[in-house]
Amino acid sequence: MKALVVTPYYYPKIGGLENYARQLGLSLRSQAGWDIAVATSNHESRGDRIDEADGMAVYRLGAWFKFSNTPVNPLWAFKLRRIIKHERPDIILAHTPVPTMADAAALARGRTPLVLFYHAATLEKGGSRLFNIVAKAYQIYEKLTLSRATRIAAPSDYVKASLPSRFQAKSAVVPNSVWHSDIVARKQPEDSPAFVFIGSLDRTHAWKGVDLILQSIAEYKAKFGVEATLTIIGDGNYRTHYQAKAAELGIEKLVRFTGALVGRAKDKELAKATALICYPTTSNDAFPTVILEAWALGVPVVAAAIGPVTSTINDGRDGFLAKPHSPSALAGTMHAVATMPSEGRALVADAAASRTRSLYTWELQATAVSQIADGIGNTMPLEEAR
Repeated sequence: MKALVVTPYYYPKIGGLENYARQLGLSLRSQAGWDIAVATSNHESRGDRIDEADGMAVYRLGAWFKFSNTPVNPLWAFKLRRIIKHERPDIILAHTPVPTMADAAALARGRTPLVLFYHAATLEKGGSRLFNIVAKAYQIYEKLTLSRATRIAAPSDYVKASLPSRFQAKSAVVPNSVWHSDIVARKQPEDSPAFVFIGSLDRTHAWKGVDLILQSIAEYKAKFGVEATLTIIGDGNYRTHYQAKAAELGIEKLVRFTGALVGRAKDKELAKATALICYPTTSNDAFPTVILEAWALGVPVVAAAIGPVTSTINDGRDGFLAKPHSPSALAGTMHAVATMPSEGRALVADAAASRTRSLYTWELQATAVSQIADGIGNTMPLEEAR
C-alpha cells in the first residue's frame, strides 16, 4: 500500500498535528509495510522543494502568505494533482482542519480514496475576533471537503460526535498515541511542587492558557504559602509576553523557560515534574499530545475540564480535572495533587499508563488505519479500485 500524507506542516516543524501526521506515517511504514510520501507547506520560504525526512520523500510547497498560523497558496490543488500523478498513491491521508492544504487535496484527489483526519472539536480560538469570524465563514466550505472525503478519522469520540450528523456513518476514531516502547514507570517525586507546561508560545496559541497557568502559580504561593515552580517547554513569538507576565506577577524566579525541546531532552524535563499542566481555554485541542507524553512517563496530568479533555481524562482515576478559566481553581487542584501521598499519585499514573498501553499506541493505530484502507478497497466500485 502506498500513501500520500498531506498536512499543513510537517517535521521539523513542531506541534500536535505535525507529530500525529509524522508518527502515524512512521507506524504505517514500520508496522504495516506501507510506502509513504508527504506533501506539506514549506515553512521556511515561499519556494517549492523536495527533501527527505525519516527516509520518506517530502514535498514542501511554498505558501503565498499566512493567515494566523494557516499557510495559503491558491495553486496547491494544481501542485498536489501533479504530485498525485507522479507518486500514484493508493490512498491519501490528509490532516485538517487547518484550512487550504487538505481542501486542496480533496479537490486534487481524482479517484484516489481520501481519508481526512479531523483534529479539532472547534475552529474558534479565544481572544481573536477576526479569526473566529473567518473560522465561521470557512466552516461553510469545510463541509464540501468533508463530503469529498472517502472516510473521516477523528482523534477522539468527542471530536467524532462534533462532526455533522450526515458524516457520522463514514467516520471512525483514530486517537492520538505514543509508541508502546515509550511507556515506562517512574518513582513519584516527593520534592517541592514542580509543574511543567509543554506547548507553542506563539500568540496564535494563546488559547493554550499559559497566562492563566502563570496566574495559578502566583495564586498557589498566595493561598498556600508554598512556592511551586513552573517549567515552560516551548517557544514562539509570545514568549517575551509570558516572561513579562511572570515578572508582573512577581514569580519570575519560580518560572523557567527552556525553549523548544524534543526527544530525550523534553522527556528528561517532563519526568522531573510533580504533574503536567494542560489548561486550554477552548475546545480547539482535540486530544492534546502532551497528555499522552506525560502518561507514558508516569507523570500525572492536571487539565482544564473543557471540551475533548473531559472525555480523555477520568477525574481522580487517571488524571485530574480543574474548573476552566479559573487560576484559583487550577491552583487548588495543583496543590491537592502535590500534597497527596506519592502512593496515591503512583496509582493514578499507573492507571493512565495502563490505559495508554491498551488504547493509545501507534502500533494499534497502524492496524486501525490499515483496516480503514482495507474497508475502502472492499467497498469501492470496481472501476475506481486501484
